[in-house]
Amino acid sequence: MSLPLKASHQSGFTLIEVLVALLIVSLGIVSVIQVTAKHVSNITELEKRMLASWVASNHMAEIRHDAKVDNIRSGGKTERVKLGGHEWRSKAKIEETEVEKVFLVTIEVADDSNIEKKVYANATSAVTDRL
Repeated sequence: MSLPLKASHQSGFTLIEVLVALLIVSLGIVSVIQVTAKHVSNITELEKRMLASWVASNHMAEIRHDAKVDNIRSGGKTERVKLGGHEWRSKAKIEETEVEKVFLVTIEVADDSNIEKKVYANATSAVTDRL
């Protein structure tokens, strides 16, 4: 008489289950890395916009000061500034308005070290000539 063979029952994971688990974990890690990289990129962009707005504000203050000291004239004024580890090009466009001794000043600030010369900040204001 022969004894019935008992099926051996082992607990644990099969190779396929382990591979599927590794696939799911690796997809999660890749997603976290992508989100982190996007976050860092957004912070860098925000920093550039903030620095460019400071450059625009400073340039506008200089133009207002010059208008109080000397007569302001239509035209343009470009200056280069180093701030926050970047080189900025600030272009001011000064236009006469219909109102006497009032000029419209528009300033664009771009990253001068960047090939694209992307504009990061704009500022527009009315400036009066000295009275």
